[in-house]
Amino acid sequence: MKLAYFDCFAGASGNMILGALVDAGLPLDALERELRKLPVSGWTLHATPVSKRGLGATYLDVHVPGEDHDHAHPKAAAGTRTLAGILDILRAAGFSPEVERTAGAIYRRLGEAEARVHRSPIESIAFHEIGQIDAIVDIAGAAIALHLLGIEAVHCSALPCGRGTIKSAHGLLPSPPPATMELLRGFPTYDVNVDGELVTPTGAAVLTQIARFDTRPAMTIDRIGYGAGRSDFPFANVLRVVVGETIEAAARDGEPSGSVAQLETNIDDMNPQLFEHVVERMYAAGALDVWLQPAQMKKGRLGTIVSALAPHERADAVAATLLAETTTIGVRRWTAQRVTLPRAIESVQTSYGPVRVKVVEAPSGTRARAEYEDCKQIAGARGIALADVMRSIEFEVDEWLKKRG
Repeated sequence: MKLAYFDCFAGASGNMILGALVDAGLPLDALERELRKLPVSGWTLHATPVSKRGLGATYLDVHVPGEDHDHAHPKAAAGTRTLAGILDILRAAGFSPEVERTAGAIYRRLGEAEARVHRSPIESIAFHEIGQIDAIVDIAGAAIALHLLGIEAVHCSALPCGRGTIKSAHGLLPSPPPATMELLRGFPTYDVNVDGELVTPTGAAVLTQIARFDTRPAMTIDRIGYGAGRSDFPFANVLRVVVGETIEAAARDGEPSGSVAQLETNIDDMNPQLFEHVVERMYAAGALDVWLQPAQMKKGRLGTIVSALAPHERADAVAATLLAETTTIGVRRWTAQRVTLPRAIESVQTSYGPVRVKVVEAPSGTRARAEYEDCKQIAGARGIALADVMRSIEFEVDEWLKKRG
């Protein structure tokens, strides 16, 4: 399994997360190409090599003229958006379902934290700094980056918190600001004797939504990246990400090559229209696969079995989602063994443009299949029948595979 570990010894922000992933090898042009799907304009993306206390890093800046996020000169209500408005922007981008689910879940988490801070309904919350274009790009970018890199699980260290006060659209606030504290509720943090904001609301929302907080898991390290923050502290203000593969015992023929958690529950008293939302939330919580099966329950009632596979480190979050989002009062859980084939995502240039292709190394040889969502997006954008697009791209991918050897 491919995983990423964020070592947040100097804190975390949205652009530090993106900068670290770009520094670890994420192509900036691929990231920007996806981000340009957002129906917002006027922003530019710059990745600059910098040195922080002698440590080389990438500073990724989402520059939007007129949006000033220097807390010394906070903007007022200009550019504020509601959660519904931001979710509409994410939907309109036409991202893959996985990216849209992840980005949407991060913003919902932000909205829930702001609602608790202001003690107002989430629908009435107006996002200030975190509703501006650069924050939308940061959050969508994090979801896109993990998807492009093929990251299947994310781990994170405890988060350091600074002291003092910071300036915001609401005036002077303690550091960490109230929304960040709400986001960090239930997650490991520690105090650092530094006046300033080490963890931003955006950084906290992204990491607490996507990551399991623990020490670095056993892994084979492939890439290391450093994302720089804007401020300077007595220590290197960078976020380190380590990308690699989990260490698993080599599998002999016919024996399991890894294990996952399987979760399951029976439901017979819930509006079936809600299942689509439940499935989306389970994927956002980290499920690898989710499926529904009809079942006949006691007293002849028709019901549904909701099942999911999840990495062990995300199983608790997936189970919690089932308990929170459905009418069930219990979830069954056990370990399932999997035999998996080596696979990778590659970008193939076709007559329709670049298309992501899953390449699988099977005992009978290498096979490749274009990602369905990419084909669907091409068909919708060009007004072509999806079956025709898939047939054409399948032929081109076969030719690419033959040349690739």
